[in-house]
Amino acid sequence: MTTVTAIRPPYLELALTVDRSEGSRARQAVTRALCDLGHAGLVDDACVIVSELVTNAIVETEKRLIFLARDFLTTSRIKLRLYADSGRIVVEVWDELPDKIPRPRLPDIGEEGGRGLNIVAQLSAKWGYSHTCGWKRVWALLEVAS
Repeated sequence: MTTVTAIRPPYLELALTVDRSEGSRARQAVTRALCDLGHAGLVDDACVIVSELVTNAIVETEKRLIFLARDFLTTSRIKLRLYADSGRIVVEVWDELPDKIPRPRLPDIGEEGGRGLNIVAQLSAKWGYSHTCGWKRVWALLEVAS
């Protein structure tokens, strides 16, 4: 999978706690950022992508840290970044689970979850992940319509 690397500071950077309500705050921040950048047409797809990636990071972090005190769970352990340059938007979600590799899968028909990365793949031009310094970065690229 191709890695997309930003060479400039992020337009948006948000520290998130391990709380399922953080998906809403992440979507609101991305909506504001894209509207400020003049890319309101990307808001719907970007918000679905952010929702899926943030939720995955929160759920997996909860599983890993459930045995620890709740106060520890609510410290910032997830980061959201949005980069913008000519013609593309890159959304990144970082978590401290570098060994948890994101893989799309085909869930059973009655299964409630398991479709998130397939949705991300459908809505983005490209997506992928990388590991660095104890963190995992899952990213999605959205191309701005010309």
